[in-house]
Amino acid sequence: MNNMPAEIMYGAQIKNQWFTPANIKFAAESWHKALQMYDIENWLKDNHASSRAKKVGIIMAGNIPMVGLHDLLCVLAAGHHAMVKLSGQDEVLMRWAIENLKKTNPSFEITITDSLKDIDALIATGSNNSSRYFEYYFKDIPIIIRKNRTSIAVLNGLETEKELFALADDIFTHFGLGCRNVTHLLLPKNFELKPLYDAYDKYIDIVHHNKYYNNYMYHKSILLMNLTKHYDNGFMLFQNKTDLHTPISTLNYHFYNSENEVLDYIAENEADIQCVVSKMPAISHKIDFGNTQLPSLNDYADNVNVLNFLKEI
Repeated sequence: MNNMPAEIMYGAQIKNQWFTPANIKFAAESWHKALQMYDIENWLKDNHASSRAKKVGIIMAGNIPMVGLHDLLCVLAAGHHAMVKLSGQDEVLMRWAIENLKKTNPSFEITITDSLKDIDALIATGSNNSSRYFEYYFKDIPIIIRKNRTSIAVLNGLETEKELFALADDIFTHFGLGCRNVTHLLLPKNFELKPLYDAYDKYIDIVHHNKYYNNYMYHKSILLMNLTKHYDNGFMLFQNKTDLHTPISTLNYHFYNSENEVLDYIAENEADIQCVVSKMPAISHKIDFGNTQLPSLNDYADNVNVLNFLKEI
């Protein structure tokens, strides 16, 4: 995954302007690290490929580069035939990845299709709206449906400068378009925001990206016209509100008084949270600062083990 031709990267960027060369390289390098032989063997140590291959449909997202690759690897590792419906936003990179997988192992059965008829199971990633269509249309087969999720960070005020700089990566990598990107901060009462602003300056050049800048200016105009209180560091807009999901170029935060408040907030929003970045001991299944965009093969979206699902179809 780490030897992507320049023409593939260029074609992907033409198709989707959010896919900058830097973001594509980051995704490719992340997959290269994840797909080391030791890690693959560890991931599959308790997995046994099915003796009866089924046709498993995969409806892929396209919000960040090669985001659908993990589902594809799971289907192949389980010994099934992957029927792949690509996202138009990530078609170039995924076609390249599929070609490389077939070269690596010609026995892999992968079909790219726009029609998911006569499939035995489905893994579908989409919006909250599209999920209702998936649930109805594919109600007679086993299905994993993923809806809109986002990620949060819980700070305790004792974070190092290095950790705050790493948090900037969790927020800004891929322009914040991924479900593993942090869009909401929980901060202890009286937390000073300035150290965060200083840490985010490493991404100041993000505002020179045309699509990001348009989002930033649009939402800034809305806030100004509505006289909505906010903070603006020149390329990101901050609001004190409890909402999880935010538009591109905006970040929400709110203050907490106790660990119990944090745990209650996480529990109340569990269905919408993908990752929690923190070092607070009371939080289970947390991720270290800077690691949201570096999932391992054992990290499953929505905490649903796809390999176990595929064993049972």
